[in-house]
Amino acid sequence: MPESNISLKSDKSARGYLCIISALVIWSSQGLVVRAAKMPIASIVFYSLVVSVIFQSFIFLSGPIRRGIPSVRGFLIIFVLSVFAAINSLTYFYSYSYTSISNAVFTHYIAPVVVMLIAPIFLKEKITLAAVFSITIASGGLWIIMRDVSVMDIAAQLFSPDSTTTAAARFRPDTIGILCGLASGVAYGAVIVILKIISGQYNKYVVVFFQNLFMAVLIAPFAGPIPRDAGSLMIIAVIGLFYSTVATYLYFSGISYVRANKAAILGYIEPIGAILLGGLLMAELPERLSVLGGALIIAAGYIIIKKG
Repeated sequence: MPESNISLKSDKSARGYLCIISALVIWSSQGLVVRAAKMPIASIVFYSLVVSVIFQSFIFLSGPIRRGIPSVRGFLIIFVLSVFAAINSLTYFYSYSYTSISNAVFTHYIAPVVVMLIAPIFLKEKITLAAVFSITIASGGLWIIMRDVSVMDIAAQLFSPDSTTTAAARFRPDTIGILCGLASGVAYGAVIVILKIISGQYNKYVVVFFQNLFMAVLIAPFAGPIPRDAGSLMIIAVIGLFYSTVATYLYFSGISYVRANKAAILGYIEPIGAILLGGLLMAELPERLSVLGGALIIAAGYIIIKKG
């Protein structure tokens, strides 16, 4: 191979890594932004999606991308993807609101294990010995993080005859946050599987545009009135422009030049960055047992990605 081609390939790979790492660093700070927002979670997600869709529409309306409109089947798949993406976003943000940043990101990153469990059904992938080992490790990590969350107590409260009290009144905030983190991890796992199914079939920018558009439509009934204060509007603009648009496009640009398994391993920059930022800017240091449980979950995900 000519030396110039090797150099060009190396430059593209380096640019790909830089784009992915930049996206992950941006995403790692969203817990701090959600904490700073003084508005309902549904409003944060909806209005930030509106900002994102408006911004992305200028990219979408460009000639080459506009010609990548999917078929009816494609729209149905993207709609299903949007449902899980909406659940992921809402529950992840709720998790930040109710529990520590470390618990939120650690439980959310159960997603690779979820992918491994449902991949044999939808992707016809076999469960290997490494996969079983990873499930065991991740289960141990979850058990440690959820050590104060009693499944029996949760079941008793859910089926309590008193239906007048809200979930926030029935459960401890930490319990709600951990359960929301788990729900976001499961939903994110479903998002990953769907993206694997449609990988290469549709233009990725078209998928992102319509996914955000459908998500906005789904969440609109729960959004509430438009915030009036400058601080809330600024937070919405930051989430819409940076987290939903800039970071997304940086990630998609980078992944074109980086192998998928390496990009997935780099993904663990996000939880580590989130915990470091929480500790530095909010003096929110995770408990030792939570760190141990999170480390086991991350180790399980790493094994899955590395062996995959």
